[in-house]
Amino acid sequence: MKLILVVFAATLLILAIGCGRVGIAFVDHSSEPLVPEVGDGWLMFDLLPLRQSDAFQSYDCTFEAEGKTARFQFEVNSGATSGDPPVAFGSGKFIAVAGSDASVFLRKLQKALEAKTLPVRPKRVAELPFKAAILGAHQSHSKEGGFFTKPPGHWTAMKIFIGKKDDPPEVFLNFNTVLQKGEFSIKDPDYGDDLLEEFAEVL
Repeated sequence: MKLILVVFAATLLILAIGCGRVGIAFVDHSSEPLVPEVGDGWLMFDLLPLRQSDAFQSYDCTFEAEGKTARFQFEVNSGATSGDPPVAFGSGKFIAVAGSDASVFLRKLQKALEAKTLPVRPKRVAELPFKAAILGAHQSHSKEGGFFTKPPGHWTAMKIFIGKKDDPPEVFLNFNTVLQKGEFSIKDPDYGDDLLEEFAEVL
């Protein structure tokens, strides 16, 4: 009887070790380096694809913190890549979602984008257009910020120009559908206040 128990226990141990190895291998093959969701010049949010094709993508976005939830969507239409390095130009828009409370999100964006002031009683709009320059796909995210082609990852790096001004404020809007994360990343602190004014109308 004792011999049977010993053999049974040994079999379970071998199976556990084997399954563990399979699990580790699966994680290694499917994952990419993780970076903090809040960094020096960037702030991430949760993102779920709504529609995707070669030229059109749309996403549902949320940011939850301190009991407040910001909700918004964005769409991107892009053309073919050209140039060296290759860049695809396009357009898009942010779409307001009913029930969003972006008070905490805007406060955290203020720090990430180095804005000096928070908007007071902004006028709400249903949509906010932007122009886009898609700088690269299959990018990996550095822990210090920025993106690289080697090693490859699942990030798309994109710079957007928000609003209809002659000199629109610029910011990076990057996204990763595998990690289900998007982020706003600073382009220039001089754009901070203008960006928050625009975001406060739609986020």
